[in-house]
Amino acid sequence: MKSKLGQNFLKNKGSVFNFLNFCNISNSDSVLEIGVGQGALTYDILAKNPKNYTGIEIEKSFADTFEFEFLDKKNRQIINADILRVDLQKIIKKQKITKIIGAIPYYISSPIIHKIIYESCKPLSEVYLITQFEFAERVLGINRRSYFTNFIQNYCELNRGKKIKKECFYPKPKVDSMYFNLSFNNYPLSVKDAKKFSLFLHKGFKNPRKKITKAFKKEFLENLNINPNLRPENLSLLEWQSIHAKENSLN
Repeated sequence: MKSKLGQNFLKNKGSVFNFLNFCNISNSDSVLEIGVGQGALTYDILAKNPKNYTGIEIEKSFADTFEFEFLDKKNRQIINADILRVDLQKIIKKQKITKIIGAIPYYISSPIIHKIIYESCKPLSEVYLITQFEFAERVLGINRRSYFTNFIQNYCELNRGKKIKKECFYPKPKVDSMYFNLSFNNYPLSVKDAKKFSLFLHKGFKNPRKKITKAFKKEFLENLNINPNLRPENLSLLEWQSIHAKENSLN
């Protein structure tokens, strides 16, 4: 059965094994899987015997298959829904989700990560994702610190996984993938607060190859002991937090 939504499913067993080892699932974890699909990760996640498993799958045919399999299992459930439209915070609290896992569609990787951050709360502690390699590079700040690096690190520690070759997926995509981890050490005060920080960073990174004075006045930066000749990628998270706090105090 083929996905109608252009998803690429991980078929290589070695890559599945390595990724789930990276996820370090224990029998005390309550796992939420984004995009169950044909079960490329699902069966191996369940083999780890997590305390609770919830899968979110947008395609009804895939969701129905697992809903039937889980009929007599109280700690296993499938939600047939779009991950971007569910009340994620409600699911995390109700199912006591500790880990979110998923090989997420390339074209909605950014909205999914934003949603996870916006709606994160206890007891969620870890997120493990497989995304397009170049997107993962931007998130992790491998070549330079990006909007994403700073936005995510305001709430999480970022940990790099390994590259997965495009041949390991079906249908084969045009590019390689990579997996990585978000480990929460802080939660947004509210969705509104997280969105405000996101908009602030977008303003700062609007001209990423230009000096930071394209976004903020020189005198303003100098008062914070920040070099106005720097580019956005050169600023540390602490410096971005300092600018954000000062802007908030002036408004």
